[in-house]
Amino acid sequence: MSCCILSRKLHVFKQSTFSFSILRTYCSKSLGLWNNDLDESIKKKIEEHWKHKLKRFRYDPEDNKREKFYVLSMFPYPSGKLHIGHVRVYTISDSIARFHRMQGKNVFQPMGWDAFGLPAENAAIERGVSAESWTSDNIKTMKDQLMDLECSFDWDSELATCHPGYYKFTQDIFLRMYHAGLVYQKETLENWDPVDKTVLADGQFCENGRSWRSGAKVQKKPLRQWFIRSTKFAKSLYEGLDSPILENWRDITKVQKHWIGECNGTVIEFPISGSGDDNTLSVWTDKAEHIARSKFILLAPGSLLDRMYPGEMNRKLNIEATNPITGEKLPIYVAGKLDEEDTSAQPDCKLGIPDASVSDREYARLFGLTVDESSPLLADDLEERDRICARAASEGIGGHQVSSTLRDWLISRQRHWGTPIPIIHCQQCGSDSSRETDTMDTFVDSSWYYLRYTDPRNQEMAFNKESANKLVPVDIYVGGKEHAVLHLYYARFVSHFLHSIGWLKEKEPFKRMLV
Repeated sequence: MSCCILSRKLHVFKQSTFSFSILRTYCSKSLGLWNNDLDESIKKKIEEHWKHKLKRFRYDPEDNKREKFYVLSMFPYPSGKLHIGHVRVYTISDSIARFHRMQGKNVFQPMGWDAFGLPAENAAIERGVSAESWTSDNIKTMKDQLMDLECSFDWDSELATCHPGYYKFTQDIFLRMYHAGLVYQKETLENWDPVDKTVLADGQFCENGRSWRSGAKVQKKPLRQWFIRSTKFAKSLYEGLDSPILENWRDITKVQKHWIGECNGTVIEFPISGSGDDNTLSVWTDKAEHIARSKFILLAPGSLLDRMYPGEMNRKLNIEATNPITGEKLPIYVAGKLDEEDTSAQPDCKLGIPDASVSDREYARLFGLTVDESSPLLADDLEERDRICARAASEGIGGHQVSSTLRDWLISRQRHWGTPIPIIHCQQCGSDSSRETDTMDTFVDSSWYYLRYTDPRNQEMAFNKESANKLVPVDIYVGGKEHAVLHLYYARFVSHFLHSIGWLKEKEPFKRMLV
């Protein structure tokens, strides 16, 4: 029992009908530790009395008789010292772990370090040291503090995402996604932090347009970036929030559903001609069955193509897209404003089908296109929609169901203290090559760490499937509510992907959330 826990218990007793002398007499008889007033030296003796007993309570992977219980607390970023938020989370998780041990369960409560990231790199530069040594020193300091708290973590499972033994498997998972067709590189208009000189995801800057790290005003900059096609799992992730496995997620379910959005449309890739590059445009539509009747593609103002290829003739761009189903050339227009119904973020573009949409007819008139106003709107044809989506999926040009607001996962960062993207660029086999210099977003590192805990010393694979499936889904995940959107979404996505390739039995990674 740690000093902090004992102090809390003493406070409760002092406020109750028990007298302090009764408590002291009880503890003296039961432990034989003191006869005097409780001081710092006595607290240390009590702590030493319990310390070795606490260390006996570790998860036993060979025990198949007792019920398992996986308590996971969000691992800390090693910033230097623990703060009160850390103490809050780890006190809660440790109390839960102790409670379930007392109920006879085989409890697993690991601990590790979310050790890559921009703050460490910047801090190291300011101090003239390496990010590795800065991070390593901070881990030692914070681990000592956690040890002083006497939380009953399973330190045998400790890990750090910056260790080569960890991030080589982050790279392995990336490559498995790459070979599954989920990873691609594309030039896009991205959020750029001019101070930290790196890309920011949509959730990494405030409503006032400033970076949550540096405070700098975020700029828009064209960059060739790496993406993971997380939208391919959008429908699975949305429907998974209604899974009976999830217990008492309450408003977290609402937050996740809002982020993913109702999957009422699909994205199809349209080749772009006249751009001088082998580019495609991700176009969203909720009328995929009528793709053969499409007449134009509509972009929101300020998009990458709008900036690269100046508009003319009512904002018509001087490039065209090719309908992947019919081969027909389609003009690309930039609208003055997209209304709420038509707003798309894939990337801010939608397919114009005047024969099937009132708003598309209005845009067609605006752009001077011929429209048969007398003909009725085409009815929905779900069977044909499924056929078109299946064809697009088989040809690798989209077809998955997704909302109009969800974007693919931008993972590349222009910094060195992160997991290297394991790609080599070469013009042709046998010629000179160059390695990819971008690193991965730290959300990639933290998307699967709870699985590595189950087999942290395995150097042949990310984790043993049998060991992991014995422990996951995690029974309770404790942390801050600020991570209930991006981190949770990415962790769920990776879990759904690993389920799809047969690594995990369950899609959902966490049964219960406590934030």
